[in-house]
Amino acid sequence: MPDNKPKISNKKTPKTSPGIFSGEVSLDVFLSDYWQKKPLLIRNAFPNLPNPVAPEELAGMACEEGINARLIIEKDDVEPWSVQHGPFDEDDFSHLPETHWTLLVNDVEKYIPEAKTLFDQFRFIADWRKDDMMISYAVDGGSVGPHLDAYDVFLIQTYGQRNWKISYQHCNQFIKDIDLKILAEFNPDEDWLLNPGDMLYLPPNLAHYGVAKGPCMTASVGFRAPSVRAMTSEFAEFIANQTATTLRYTDPNIQLQNHPSEISTSALNTVKNLLNQKLIFDDSMLKQWFGEYITDTRSSNQLSETNRNIINFETLKKRLKTQEDIHQSPFSRFLFTRDKDTALLFVDGQSYPTSINFSECLCQNHTIMTTALFAACSTYLDENALLDLYNRGCID
Repeated sequence: MPDNKPKISNKKTPKTSPGIFSGEVSLDVFLSDYWQKKPLLIRNAFPNLPNPVAPEELAGMACEEGINARLIIEKDDVEPWSVQHGPFDEDDFSHLPETHWTLLVNDVEKYIPEAKTLFDQFRFIADWRKDDMMISYAVDGGSVGPHLDAYDVFLIQTYGQRNWKISYQHCNQFIKDIDLKILAEFNPDEDWLLNPGDMLYLPPNLAHYGVAKGPCMTASVGFRAPSVRAMTSEFAEFIANQTATTLRYTDPNIQLQNHPSEISTSALNTVKNLLNQKLIFDDSMLKQWFGEYITDTRSSNQLSETNRNIINFETLKKRLKTQEDIHQSPFSRFLFTRDKDTALLFVDGQSYPTSINFSECLCQNHTIMTTALFAACSTYLDENALLDLYNRGCID
């Protein structure tokens, strides 16, 4: 137990990343000793933190079509927990009990600039690993129950107080017959009361339980942890799409069999050789697949409906030069990889060969100075990428 016991930092520093870790626990120490290993509580991680979204504004978001919102209510012994999914309307909130309920809204950073600013404090972890910022509003006693997350999470108290308990030893049994994965048993080893500006880091699969002490709001920064099963399935589909449909099983040296229903060793060897040929892949194939896979936004509820038709780069350049900045769509994912002197840019499941300078400039910030981006746009491939991204609505 002592080895896992979280360190508590009481430092006071400005709100700049990686300034979160400029006190007793440095960023290097956090990454080597805590990340995916053990929890860390940092008192006053964000001094004088402004609440990024008011409770009424969060409730308004939960009423909008396409926004992922949930309302969780803890009831009596007959029906201990219930969950409702948005979009909601005002009447849904007017009939809630006085205590023991929580509203959760995902992807808040895509809609609220102040939430985006807070979300960007965590760019010391690679962008492809970050998922979203979920913000919850809870009344006294409000909770989502003791549970596990299969990913890393930073819990930031933005308003009011919440008591957090963690358990190093737990049973993976869940309460039956409810639409929530709440642990049936939870015996806490540690607990803390978090105030506005405090932050708790939790590694994956550590049981935790947060309960509101009066009205409170908590921002949760979660990280993507794609399952090996999902990646295997998606990569196999990628390879299949790269394979000619005309390629088929052949057996020009077929032999007579003793039994017609037997699958012969010779047939299995032929199948194995065919699959082995297609399953051998190089780094360039892996880069393309993973970049497209990890930026894919097909499952998003807010896909861009923009359908521009700028036909050439010079026309685009004239249009964009009238504005000071170019903005990434808040619903798009921008990543890139390097390959010697070139780069492969990935945006929302598509890849573009570009210069390194162009990809670096476009991915550095969500807002890019127009002059800087055009200065970095030095090749025909860069121009093609920028034109297509604008027409797709990924930049504006």
